[in-house]
Amino acid sequence: MGRPRKPTGSDCGKLLKRPSMYLLLLVAVSYLVFGVANLTVAVQRHSLEEGVADQSKTPQIPAAQDHEQPAFTPPAQEQAAPPPAQTQPKASTEARSDQQAAHGPGQAAPAPHVEPPAHAAPPAGGHGDGPAAHGEEQAGGHGEGQGHAMKLPEISPIPGVTFVDTLIALLDHELHGRTLGWRPNDILIGRFTDDINNYQLGVLEAVRFTALRLKDSLTRLGDADTYDPDLEQAVNLLMNSAYSWWFPSAEDQYNEALDHLRAFKTKLETGKRSFYYRRDNLVALLSAYKDLLGNVNRSLVMPVGWLQSDDHFYYAKGVAHVYFEMLKVVRVAFKSQLTSTMNAQDILDTVLHELSVADQVDPWIVLNSDLDGFFANHRANLNAPLSEVAHMLTVLSQL
Repeated sequence: MGRPRKPTGSDCGKLLKRPSMYLLLLVAVSYLVFGVANLTVAVQRHSLEEGVADQSKTPQIPAAQDHEQPAFTPPAQEQAAPPPAQTQPKASTEARSDQQAAHGPGQAAPAPHVEPPAHAAPPAGGHGDGPAAHGEEQAGGHGEGQGHAMKLPEISPIPGVTFVDTLIALLDHELHGRTLGWRPNDILIGRFTDDINNYQLGVLEAVRFTALRLKDSLTRLGDADTYDPDLEQAVNLLMNSAYSWWFPSAEDQYNEALDHLRAFKTKLETGKRSFYYRRDNLVALLSAYKDLLGNVNRSLVMPVGWLQSDDHFYYAKGVAHVYFEMLKVVRVAFKSQLTSTMNAQDILDTVLHELSVADQVDPWIVLNSDLDGFFANHRANLNAPLSEVAHMLTVLSQL
């Protein structure tokens, strides 16, 4: 075998230069391939964008089914109608030209006056013949901007008429508007409807407190003023036992009390008696509500058995319902007294908001679990907003 030839300097140079040539050739080919591809994508993207822009500017024309021209095309269909946004009445164009001429070329013309729609609501707090002028408005406080705004009632121009009428309607509904009427004195059916029974007892107790304030302060000019005889009779009849079913029955006594309240309402309408929107009368009413609500809060937190928990729950619901309806009337009727005291109106709005929350607590079954238990404690859930109401009523009675 021959001895291998030793590579010379020229051969080494060829070996070293060959990979470099391959590398340069690879780079050149890659640049050409990817460069042309990127250019193609860029051109295609640019063409697509221009096509979209052109489509937004020009109307779309559907493609013909064949290449033959139609025999006849009506002239009205040959030209597309201009878009409505580009058309402008001649009068508006002339008016805008006059405005530009009046303000000069360097000044911008004022914005044209736009009439509000016919169904637009009047501005809040405005004056005029709208609902707010007659007492119908929206409760603020927590309600504004948070989805909890409530519609307040419309108040009669005669002081006290709406207040007495609302009080009558609350008790009249329990006597005549509810199925089977008054339940606490029923011998048979009432034994199985204890939830409604206790709810009606709560309504009755709150009506009693309201009627007492109506007799003692709201309809008297001062301590030397006499009591109205119809209000005296109404209060006395409301104090009869709710469980009496014969000689006389509770329904008969309460219906007679409503008759006296209606007679007093007629006196207000005819001007024979007066209802006084005074700050001290408002404080007396709120203090009475605070006292009764304190007893309700205590019944909601004291330990009771499972069979008694629903009794306290629905009794508190009845009291809260009367408060909610009566204080909505107070919110409108005593508006001037509330606005004259700092933050009083906002505090009462908070009270109404919490009462609306309490009114929405309506479980299918009232549970009496521990506060840290797996099941709910509905008395505690109801006591939470009512405790806030009691606190706010205390603040209002001290303002």
